[in-house]
Amino acid sequence: MLTQVRAILWAQWRAQRNFFLRSHKAGVLFTWFSSLLWYGLWVAGAVGAALLTSGRVRPEILEPLLTSALFFIFFFWQLFPVLLASSGAFLDVKRLLVYPIPPGQLFLLEVALRLSTGLEMLLVLLGACAGLLWNPQTPWWTPLPLLVFGAFNLFLASGLKTLLDRLLQRKWVREILVFCFLLILIVPQMLALKGLPAPVVAQLKRAVALTWLFPWKAAGHLASGHAAWGALAVLTAWTAGAYWFARAQFARSLRLEEFSALPSAQAPARRQDGWIETLYRAPALLFPDPLAALMEKELRLLFRASRFRLVFLMACTMGQLLWLPIGMRRGGEDGFVTSNYLTLSMSYALLILSDILLWNVFGMERGAAQAWFVTPVSLRTVLRAKNLVAAFCLLFCLVVITTIVLVLPVQLTLLQFLESAVVLAVMALILMAAGNMASVYYPRAVDPGQTWRNSSGGKVQAFMLLVYPVISIPISMAYVARWALESEAAFFAVLAVDLLIAAVIYWVATDSALEASEVRKEEMTSTLTASQREGPISLS
Repeated sequence: MLTQVRAILWAQWRAQRNFFLRSHKAGVLFTWFSSLLWYGLWVAGAVGAALLTSGRVRPEILEPLLTSALFFIFFFWQLFPVLLASSGAFLDVKRLLVYPIPPGQLFLLEVALRLSTGLEMLLVLLGACAGLLWNPQTPWWTPLPLLVFGAFNLFLASGLKTLLDRLLQRKWVREILVFCFLLILIVPQMLALKGLPAPVVAQLKRAVALTWLFPWKAAGHLASGHAAWGALAVLTAWTAGAYWFARAQFARSLRLEEFSALPSAQAPARRQDGWIETLYRAPALLFPDPLAALMEKELRLLFRASRFRLVFLMACTMGQLLWLPIGMRRGGEDGFVTSNYLTLSMSYALLILSDILLWNVFGMERGAAQAWFVTPVSLRTVLRAKNLVAAFCLLFCLVVITTIVLVLPVQLTLLQFLESAVVLAVMALILMAAGNMASVYYPRAVDPGQTWRNSSGGKVQAFMLLVYPVISIPISMAYVARWALESEAAFFAVLAVDLLIAAVIYWVATDSALEASEVRKEEMTSTLTASQREGPISLS
């Protein structure tokens, strides 16, 4: 019955094995070490869950403890992948539609792959099940509700992933969804800061009586040893509903895949005028060709890519959401967050945008990047155009964030704006230098239409962990100088020296990257042209 599924898994295992065998051994070792450390922590958490449920806590405490733990598992399993912009391992259906594989088997494989986004929570669940089996005070069947709760999370995660994939295929829908999601993130912070109004508190107290309708409440009640038909009916209904939701969404995704390749004959013609075209052609007013033409090409590529639009929206909003409650709590005091609110928000934006703008500048061009090695345009001009477009995007982001901060109840002075601009310039120059090197040594093909995938590989991300602490050292010296000398002039003097050093680093690193590109151009083009993980199962 599952012959086709076994063939898919075997082919995928061979593809992964061949990929890792020809990969750099240091990168493979780092990946294995980090995975071992991460999952080792969760294994320790599973052991702790087993100890807590094995009878070491009083029976009256077991049910609230299980209910809270199951809610955490639900939250982690469903929302944490969205926060990390990761979908784990997923089935690339369009590669399999040409084969006579029953949809039921594909659905089974897709649901099984949802374990990749909740493997940590599965470990905790299995640890709790082992503890309940060992607990002499609970019946033998108490682990079964936890296993049913795990199946509920699997089905729900599969349906939500498919639904999000379909919604994110529509232009501007993904941006609206992410913006609404970001607004939801600030609600708990504002509630912790301001508290709930009295009428809302009264309504919530009335709603507490309905908590038995939640699946984690029902599963916790059953797992603590209470044989209640009502809780069993609630958990069964939620699991059956999640299964129907996942199956319906998967069936709809199959139909969408069949018609996704059909040409759109009724699609309206793209307008050749308007403010967006003016933006694309703006570099011609400041720079000569071919630099201006390359910048126009880069702007068109970025703003037409759904990945960039989504990341840019997050960069312009996430920083303010993170620091706003702290800044408002400070009030009018001269706290560090309040005094450097714009700088902190922009630093977070730079951290988000660097992955798509700086660390892998040839990624979205993929195979088209080989044209830069055969055309008369020098690669130095290409890198300069990409870096100038990145600087323009960062400057535009700074303007947007500054406008938002002016509306928020956070103090912002002209001196703080200048401070943020200079700090951003220093950080951006050093990150551009490191990014030019990383783009040559560790290129990676990127699909501009895939929203929830990282554009940098594991080795680049490890390199980033080393770069960010290093670039913070010269900037920290400026803040130390202002604190020690109590002088803004000393602060900007140190930043001026930092800016000069960053310019020298950028110049030297770019020259080194150009020299390395002549040696590594064949490897670069082959890596950007070929997909690194061919197979029906993709990783994100």
